[in-house]
Amino acid sequence: MPAERKKAATEGEQAAREEIIGAAAELFMDLGYTATSIDAIAEKMGATKGRIYHYYRSKAQVFFDVQITAMKRLFAVVEPIARGNLAPDAKLEQMARAHLELMLRELPIQKVAVQGLQRHLLQAGGFRHARTLQEIATLRDDYEQMFAEVLDEGARQKMFDDLPPRLLSKPFFGALNWVTVWYRPRRLQDNEEIRAIVDALVEFAMRGVRREV
Repeated sequence: MPAERKKAATEGEQAAREEIIGAAAELFMDLGYTATSIDAIAEKMGATKGRIYHYYRSKAQVFFDVQITAMKRLFAVVEPIARGNLAPDAKLEQMARAHLELMLRELPIQKVAVQGLQRHLLQAGGFRHARTLQEIATLRDDYEQMFAEVLDEGARQKMFDDLPPRLLSKPFFGALNWVTVWYRPRRLQDNEEIRAIVDALVEFAMRGVRREV
């Protein structure tokens, strides 16, 4: 296959998978894992379930791909900041802002990633998907580690509380990720309103880790 055709085919497959993931994430968010079916995902897309089965063998595979895609999108916006040369406090604030803004703009997929795995699958049959579960767990650990390293650097510079960075990262993420519980986007919500939510929650999270002078 010529390189151009191969690239087009790859891009086409990626676009198709993203369409499936987007539709599935909304249903997983609204209905939960158990009540969501391949038929329901196909109906939401206006497609046949054969189209979904062309890319995925099961609903569980779709669900796991939602998880993995959500984590990869977070890495894409946060990792460049983490690798930058900002002071730890400025870096952490920008990382939190990027994290939270993506949460708000892609609520279905990110909410499923934050809440869905433990709630819907692990108890039912996670042992059958051990390799994929490990991949997701590794992605989550690596993502949290980026924040922990910044928290550790900031603590050594007397900017943040002198606590184990992994311990400090838990309430920090809790303050940010709680938005997936209460936030409901309005149809006509504009960027200014999203920024106001981001500003308020990031400032709250940062107050929780800053060292008292």
